[in-house]
This record gives sequence, C-alpha cells and structure tokens, in this order.
Amino acid sequence: MNSILICPTCAAKLNFHESSSGYYCDNKHHIDKNSQGYWSFVTSTKFKGSSDTRQQLRSKRFLMTSGIFSPLVEQLSAAFNLAVKDKTHVNHLNYQCADGFYLRALIQGADNSSVNHWGVSEAENALFAASKDSTPANLLLSPFKKLPFANESLDVITLFDAQLKGKECLRTLKKDGVLLLLVPAPRHLWQLKQKVYENLSEKPQQLNLPKDVELVSSMPITFAADVTGEQAITLLDMNNLSWRINDELKHDIKQKAIEALEFDYLLLTAKVK
Repeated sequence: MNSILICPTCAAKLNFHESSSGYYCDNKHHIDKNSQGYWSFVTSTKFKGSSDTRQQLRSKRFLMTSGIFSPLVEQLSAAFNLAVKDKTHVNHLNYQCADGFYLRALIQGADNSSVNHWGVSEAENALFAASKDSTPANLLLSPFKKLPFANESLDVITLFDAQLKGKECLRTLKKDGVLLLLVPAPRHLWQLKQKVYENLSEKPQQLNLPKDVELVSSMPITFAADVTGEQAITLLDMNNLSWRINDELKHDIKQKAIEALEFDYLLLTAKVK
C-alpha cells in the first residue's frame, strides 16, 4: 500500500507492508517499526537528536496532564476541528510532537475520524514515552532538516511549543493546507518572568513568520492558573528560561507557589503563499 512517506536513503516513495507494519521502497530499503513503538528514519550514525533527561520528561508530563492546560487544549481542539471540517483523507503532522500530549488531546477531541495523524521528533526518549502512553498516531524519529514526507503531502501541520524553522514544513504542506502555530504572547508567564528579569516591561508582539508564510488569522488564548514551585521550575525549563536563573533563585522559586499565573498565547492560522 502506498504512503505519503519517502525513503530517507534514496527519496523514493515508500510502500506500507500491513502484516509487518514496515515501510519499503522499490530500491529495497526497509524501515521497520521498532520494539519501542515508532519508526526511525535516521540514516546517519552522527545524528544527535535533542533529548530531555528522564526527570525533565517526567516533570513535563506531570505538568501537562495536571489540568492546568485544559483551557488551552479546548481552544486548540476547536481550531483543529475547524481546519479539518468536512474534509476526507486528511494527513496531519504534529511537528516536534514531544511525548505526544497535544496529539492525544487533538485526537480525543476530534470531530473528524478520517484524519491520519503523524508525530515527528528528534528525541528518542520522548517518542518512547509517547508510545508508552498509547498515542494513537504514527510516530517517527527523524531529523527536522529532512522530513520523510513527500512534497505537498500534508493537509495540516501543527506546531505547539515549537518554532517554525527552515523550509521542510512548508515543502510538505499542500498548497491549500493549514499551519496551526501556537506562540507565546507578551504576558506569557508574566509573574514568573518578573522573578527572572529585572525591570521587566511588556513589549509588542513580534511574529517573525517566514516570508513564504501568509497569516490567515490570529486568536488570543489567555487564562490563569495556580502553580506550585516545582511546576514553575518546569515551566521555566519548557520555555528556555531556566538557564537564566542561578541555584539560589531556583531554590527560592521552588519554595513558593504562584497564584493566578498568567498564560498568554496567540494561536495563528497560516498557509503557504
């Protein structure tokens, strides 16, 4: 059975072998599903994907599943359902899918059952966690610089807690395809950032979208939640802010809960020009 994937070795179209759950091309290259529940499209022995420690993965998982992000998940699910409404044979890629939290949330809240979900990551331990949590999607280990999808083969690409870099996402998205991008807005984690930066001031939003991307719409998503000190440290780590704090400040943040911490996002709907 044909697929939308291409061979990482020769770029030929891949076929899916149902009985073995493996992929193969006409040049006899094979990619089998490994025992950890995902397919590896890595061909270089020098590949060093990004990877969190086991403790970081565990902390992020506990935080994401705590219920704090329920208002965000509801809005993301609604936007995704709108993007795939009345469409058939939809291929959706969650770029930088991490442990599959957003994939599971979107699938659980889906109105359209004809969507084929894909998740790509460079982190093996994150994909293992996604598989262990029974994420109902096709999970691929692949370099982000060379995605194993054919040109214009994807209908929807979601990027949550991830940046749109390079040309690969744009190459693989159909001309009438949709990009859903979740980006932090100016007051995201405001009370926590006040602990990190001196003289913090609110700055205008800068989207910095690639020139090949056209913004269709933007929707603010804001909510507040009480977080523990441990959760605050995890949020700093997830937002690339933990390197800015010393051990003394880290210890201080851990000891104090934050009430009504602001979560401030923009959900962007975009397309390729």
